[in-house]
Formats: sequence, C-alpha cells, structure tokens
Amino acid sequence: MKYFWILIIIISFFYSTENYAQESKEHIALSFAIFDILQHNNTSLEGRAEFHGSEFSWMLKPLAGLMANTDGAIHVFSGVLVDIPLFSFLCISPSFAPGIYYHSNSKNLDFLLEFRSQIEVALKLDNDIKVGLSFNHISNASLGKTNPGVESIALTYHFPL
Repeated sequence: MKYFWILIIIISFFYSTENYAQESKEHIALSFAIFDILQHNNTSLEGRAEFHGSEFSWMLKPLAGLMANTDGAIHVFSGVLVDIPLFSFLCISPSFAPGIYYHSNSKNLDFLLEFRSQIEVALKLDNDIKVGLSFNHISNASLGKTNPGVESIALTYHFPL
C-alpha cells in the first residue's frame, strides 16, 4: 500500500496546472455499486451520493457522502480526494474518508467508526461530466474486536455544479 501512495506522489509532481484548473470544479457524484464484491458474505446493491468540493490545499479536495445498500447498511462519511488528470480525457482519483457505519441486516464491520479508501478512474465527457469506475475498501482499522472489512466496485457519474 505504501508503494501505491509513493506512485501517486510521483505522478502528482508531473501534474499539469492547466489540467488542475479544469479539475477544480465542484461536483455531485452518484454511484451504483456491488457491496461486498470480494468476500461475498453479504453481497448487495449499493448506492452512493457524494459532494466533491473545490481544492482547499495544494491538490486536496473535500468530499462528503452517504452510502446505503439494499440490506439496510448506511455509511455517512467525510474526507479528502485528489483528482490527477492522466490525459485530457482521463483522471485518477484516490480518496480517504472516515465515517459512521450502521450495518442493519448487512455486513457487521464490528465498529461504529469505519474508514473508506477508494481509487477511481474516470473519463471526462462533454460539459465537465465524468463517468468513472471505482474500487473501495471500508474497514475499522482494527479498532473493533475483529476487522472484517468490505469492498465495493462502483460505476459513478459526476455532475458539475
């Protein structure tokens, strides 16, 4: 995992300020996902709504969101993301967001505070709309008695504000 972040930092040094200005707009992101895609213990459908704000420090942008799945789980989170344009039409966005997780009839992650890390690859379309594919992992960072974790894969549509 540390090599992943080193790669992100190296890529960011080649980050174009022209592309950065284009990526600094606020967006609403709507995602449709499969929850528990790897372990298949409590697989369900997932929906997410997120707000991606304008940059506030260097390349960081705030994000806030709500995830819910068809088994009744809810995850309310807030964190940061970085948009790194690879080409004029392609962007990669790592993010990190702690939040409160309620499992209902879904997978019990064994702690109220859960941390979501995500990576997304998105294509830029006309009118600053983006369509992305993301993979995320939610876990309690071993704060609970167990740390089962869960992964989701999502298709996301980004709409500029």
